[in-house]
Amino acid sequence: MEGRNYMTFPIARIVKPIAATIGLALLLGRPVAAETKMVVFAHRDAPATAPRHAIYGANIHYGLRRTLGYNSVEQGIKQLNAIGAVSFRDYLPWQSFDFRSGTPSLVYSERLMSFLPQARFKPLLNLGGANSQVPGGVPPVSDEGLQYFVRYLEAVVGATKQYDPIYEIWNEWNMYVGTGPRAPRMQGAGDTSDPRAAVHYARIARTAVDAIKKTNPHATVIVGAVGDDADWMWAQAITRYGALDHADGLSVHLYNQCARLVSDRTAKEMIVRLEKLQDALRTIRNGQPTSIYVTEFGWPTSQGNCGMPLDVSAYNFAHFILQSATLPWLKGAWMHELKNIGPDPVDRENNYGLFTFDDQPKPAACFMREAIDLVKSAKVLELREPFPDVFVLRAISAGRQTVALWTSGPFRHASYKFEEPALRGRMMCGDTIPTSPRANLGAQPVVYEFDQNAQISVAVDTGELPALGTK
Repeated sequence: MEGRNYMTFPIARIVKPIAATIGLALLLGRPVAAETKMVVFAHRDAPATAPRHAIYGANIHYGLRRTLGYNSVEQGIKQLNAIGAVSFRDYLPWQSFDFRSGTPSLVYSERLMSFLPQARFKPLLNLGGANSQVPGGVPPVSDEGLQYFVRYLEAVVGATKQYDPIYEIWNEWNMYVGTGPRAPRMQGAGDTSDPRAAVHYARIARTAVDAIKKTNPHATVIVGAVGDDADWMWAQAITRYGALDHADGLSVHLYNQCARLVSDRTAKEMIVRLEKLQDALRTIRNGQPTSIYVTEFGWPTSQGNCGMPLDVSAYNFAHFILQSATLPWLKGAWMHELKNIGPDPVDRENNYGLFTFDDQPKPAACFMREAIDLVKSAKVLELREPFPDVFVLRAISAGRQTVALWTSGPFRHASYKFEEPALRGRMMCGDTIPTSPRANLGAQPVVYEFDQNAQISVAVDTGELPALGTK
């Protein structure tokens, strides 16, 4: 989770001729003509069985020694249920085990061990963390350090196997692996003299995956937890060094709240980055798709630099779920995080939660729930982007069709009109709306329901474009 403190690098985009024309017209003060496109969803029967959907969950903190506001097991279960989560991600650190008796024994993380049997959610357990109590444990790049690390992993599997968790190897190794002051940001794969280098993590990952699967051959083990990684160079390097050879997938973290352009502080920017990662991995792995797990993504609602208004953050969470649901290789996404970890309204780290520090829901809690419910109930999902940053999603479920429309943010204006009226219409997490008149479209998704046999046609219009700028 360290990666969210850093500025993200804007993704290079191809500037289309129409965008250049619009920009020139705005510069010269000329009116910009609206453009209209039809989005048509032909009648289509839903298959007998729904596709396997991605796992959706949230980061929590019962496994750390610091409570960070996670004092109540019951409250955590209630909040996970409230957002529609089916999973949670937590830490079971190496430091929680005592090696002095020879056999590793669990001496910390009592709250997590109490949470596991009571919470009927799929656990994702992040394993690792430098351990200064054992030889070679900061970090375990030596043979001796690796031996202790393997013993820790075997003890973790023994203590948690009954809960069928996903195991994740280390957290943001490419950013910080030990204790003490942080080193300057590493570029690319890193030099071998730097313990954060890809070659060292790949060895850790291969050893850990083999150790866990030897103890439990049916375990799901993912590697990476890649922190901020410009152009995915470190992720590509660990793949070339074999980190994914026996693993079940790659985990990554996505943040963009500090991007220079407002139009890059969006769910779409994250999705584009994921697609670029998948393309790069296909090249390395001879065309083979890679299962990707987004184990942290989010937008803080802190005051000041890089913080977001509550509504903008909420819309982004919904957008991410709706847009990513059509990626077949995205196996799961865990938002960061379930609740604020402190009461300071300015501190960014304190303000990533869907709930406040005193357990009150932010708007994002509702938007996560409604977006997750929509995609989980669907047997067919079809996503269209008729104009950049304008989205139309059709979901077919038992007895009905649902269409959701939205823009990536207030920098993109559009309007829409259905050719045939819907049965019902509403704003996501909001009031009902008319089913047929032309209407403006914004970042808050609009949701319409149609008869299961209807052919759906909607005219999408760019309307009047505002001047683009930065904040």
